[in-house]
Amino acid sequence: MTKFKRLAASIMAAATLATTAMGSISASASYVDTDITNFTAPPSVAGTYNPIPTSQYGVRDKATDSSIYVKITSSTYNVSVQTWGLPALSWSGGQNKTLNASGYSTTAVTLSPGYRYRIKNRVNEDGYACAGLKMCSTSQYNSSTVNGAWSPDYSWESGVILAG
Repeated sequence: MTKFKRLAASIMAAATLATTAMGSISASASYVDTDITNFTAPPSVAGTYNPIPTSQYGVRDKATDSSIYVKITSSTYNVSVQTWGLPALSWSGGQNKTLNASGYSTTAVTLSPGYRYRIKNRVNEDGYACAGLKMCSTSQYNSSTVNGAWSPDYSWESGVILAG
């Protein structure tokens, strides 16, 4: 019976550690970058901003009223980016909540490849649980293929530019 008690205690300890570890990961998940891979931003003449698909984690939970972090590693052209507030992890029922560097509402901010940005927004402040990104190319007639990463919450980091 002693071996059984030791085995049971070991299993319970492992289960407790696993549960604790999962809780700490989900609590800070909004600060973890997810990749933007071969995303097509339409030409600006179309007047359309394409949403990053949910299959590429284009909509994520937003935990704080912090800026949104975006890193563009490569892009055919600069991109105009919108930050959207959404009630759930889908692209329905949301609004553009992008702010310029001064904190005023704007349609979008322009980002260039090779830089890391933080984008002010009113996603959390206006009661939305999730944030999403939409983009369009700054080229009038050419789409842009975008690669990089983003996270819905930003924690201070040296070298990050305030967009807009």
